[in-house]
Amino acid sequence: MPFFKTCHLLSACLCSLAMSMMTTPCHAQLPRDVQDMFEGMLEDLDEDLRDKFQQAIDDETTTVEFTPEEFLRFRDDPINPFEGLDRIKVDENGGNIALKFELPSLRNRKVGPLERQSPALLDALSQQVAKVVPSSVAIMSGKRQIALGTVVDASGLIATKLSEVKKRKYLKVVTSDAREFDAELVYWNDQNDVAFLNVDNALEPIEWNQKKTQPGAFVLLPAPNGKPFSIGTFSVGARSTRTGQQAKLGVDPDEVPGGIKVTQIEKGEPSWNAGLRDGDVITAIDGTEIRTVAELVKAIRLKGPGRTIAIKYLRDGVSTDTEATLGTLEISGVQAQRFKMMSRLGAIPSKRSSNFPLVFQHDAPLFPEQCGGPVTDLDGNVIGINIARAGRAATYALPLEQLQHLVQQYIRQSVADRKSRLAPSAAQ
Repeated sequence: MPFFKTCHLLSACLCSLAMSMMTTPCHAQLPRDVQDMFEGMLEDLDEDLRDKFQQAIDDETTTVEFTPEEFLRFRDDPINPFEGLDRIKVDENGGNIALKFELPSLRNRKVGPLERQSPALLDALSQQVAKVVPSSVAIMSGKRQIALGTVVDASGLIATKLSEVKKRKYLKVVTSDAREFDAELVYWNDQNDVAFLNVDNALEPIEWNQKKTQPGAFVLLPAPNGKPFSIGTFSVGARSTRTGQQAKLGVDPDEVPGGIKVTQIEKGEPSWNAGLRDGDVITAIDGTEIRTVAELVKAIRLKGPGRTIAIKYLRDGVSTDTEATLGTLEISGVQAQRFKMMSRLGAIPSKRSSNFPLVFQHDAPLFPEQCGGPVTDLDGNVIGINIARAGRAATYALPLEQLQHLVQQYIRQSVADRKSRLAPSAAQ
């Protein structure tokens, strides 16, 4: 008989272990937040551990049973986001260990009236997204929404997120006026994680306006119900997101009154090339005040390698401005796995949230099942579609020009397939 422990996954994705004993397994329906966390670990776990979490997903249970050896490997795996497991005493010759995972639902968190995502504010912005709402649809599998979609052609062609729909047998599309249509997966592109669905009905497509949006501008995420469900800030322009790399300034930061004191600046680092020296105090980046190390790290990581940032700093009480081109910090192996998991703190990431050839970044929060829908500026112009929730302050979106390129690829492929079917065979 295995013994059971309960793992409580906190909103910061850390686990405080409740040591209460359970005499029988608990088999309850798997909450969606826990399922998303399980799915987020699958690709990085060893095969046998991956099978266990996949089985829990298939069985819709929050309980995962390990042999002592498997438990120790999971506990020590860098992708494991749970702390406190080291308090479980393990007898390698003893019985199995079953862990029950619990996660306070981020989806049910009450948004305060003064928060940026307050319902009152979002309702007030409904008019800004009115013209694109008919082009936004919900993608359903059974009674469950698995993604949003963006109508890209009047024939009924819809772009959405591939990894959320590709293994679904039956798909339906629900439009903004509550019409339902069966949908067929007709084309996909793995690199961009984009799928095209087709419905046997004419729909209203987006307008292909190539509007340029600059970092700092507000963005809106419209829902098929006629309202924006999220607002955010365009934070990083179109770029590649390659696994194992992050931006670096090349400083050792320390919080002091008025800003961040930097040391350990070495010749050749981006900080050195920008003119910073040991003892300087950074007070702002790109016009935003910096008062904590976390704010400094966020300001750098949001930009990505190769981007240029404006830095305001104090030296001997004198304020000076400079610019730095951020370098690249290579992260590999154990460090890469741990960084990948820690970047998900306070968010539920998409099944695939990295390795895109060209995306821009904003910080409007959304859940994995809300990817695939359009992103607009405050004038309601579509500037892209959401393709992944990557972390607490990072959502990736496919730029409109990249989406248009993929639509053209699909059209060319469709024409080629049609010609192939119509061409007479060699036997004729």
